[in-house]
Amino acid sequence: MQTKKVDSGIFDADPTRFTLVEGSTPGAPLCPYGNHFSLVGYDNQEKKFVRYTKSVYKRLVEKRSQTKNHELHKTLV
Repeated sequence: MQTKKVDSGIFDADPTRFTLVEGSTPGAPLCPYGNHFSLVGYDNQEKKFVRYTKSVYKRLVEKRSQTKNHELHKTLV
């Protein structure tokens, strides 16, 4: 199954539309070797998994990391 590729132009038009989810999420695509990816892209509007370009993926991973760090800090304070 071919997944839609999301580049910076598509992502920047509506960033809240796209997110990263755990690769073990039901229905998530497997890597070519049959294993789960750690994280996969998801289009909240079309309700489908997507592929991100490297630049978009890095931005989302950084955002996810910052969010987790912020949540951890709130639990420690």
